[in-house]
Amino acid sequence: MIDEGILASSVDIDPSHPSNSVSVIIPVYNSARFIAETLQSILAQTVPPAELIVVNDGSTDNSVSVIQEFGDSVILITTENRGPCAARNTGASRARGNWLAFCDADDLWFPAKLEKQLRLANEAPDIHYVITDYAEITGGVVANRSHLSYAPKDFCVPEQHKAGFVVREPITGKLTTFQPSCASVPLVKKDFFQRVGGFDVEATKWAEDTCFHFRCLSTVPFGVVPEVLTYYRRHPDSSSTDSLKQLRNSVRVWEHIIAKYPQAQPYRAELLNGLKAMRKEVAETARYRRRQWLKRLLGLK
Repeated sequence: MIDEGILASSVDIDPSHPSNSVSVIIPVYNSARFIAETLQSILAQTVPPAELIVVNDGSTDNSVSVIQEFGDSVILITTENRGPCAARNTGASRARGNWLAFCDADDLWFPAKLEKQLRLANEAPDIHYVITDYAEITGGVVANRSHLSYAPKDFCVPEQHKAGFVVREPITGKLTTFQPSCASVPLVKKDFFQRVGGFDVEATKWAEDTCFHFRCLSTVPFGVVPEVLTYYRRHPDSSSTDSLKQLRNSVRVWEHIIAKYPQAQPYRAELLNGLKAMRKEVAETARYRRRQWLKRLLGLK
């Protein structure tokens, strides 16, 4: 999918121009341990966001006091606990930027993330959604491979630009085999975000951002900056720690997508094939875990 390395773009970015204005939105729930580092990574952007909106989703720890230490550089909104999708939608409804960028409260951005996404958006002004590559980080250790390096061969047809590439041929039917993005990665035009309906609050208990990415990636053209510009943090408190639970949630969310989204219907057969493989992986993982549990119970190595 990706062309290793990226050329510098000749496009100049004027952060003061309304077309380049970005509202960054962070949903926070009991994230006091990580939120300061996340906010620092966003405030250190080479092209600073027009505003940084933090939606406190009913936290019961000291997240709010940590956020307040950043003063006027952060717009703080407090709501009752309704989940990350509702929190992101609340932030988006208050946003004034031409573009929206979301970041989870424990993830980190590289300093040039927004700049490089905006460069591609300026080179290809018809795109509505720009993703980047990202890497997982656990206990300060970065994974050996980035996420996009796992993309299946011929996953998409890239139209090369200086700042990245643009995808103009639909990839909808392939999205059950590989999900290119995560919640902390995309830059999305606000008017497009509103047209696709924002984040699906019905899917909040599952892999909720998958629904959003599916609807965005099902509309071409979109852009890709094939460079790691985000660290996706894994830690004991994160929902992604339990791989079997994450797989089961993926099955549930894809059942939801295939059943309810109009964008899925022309590609239903392909998506169902991918879902079948996902269910098989769930079953195999569950069997492996049961075998390991029995071995420990019987004292076997």
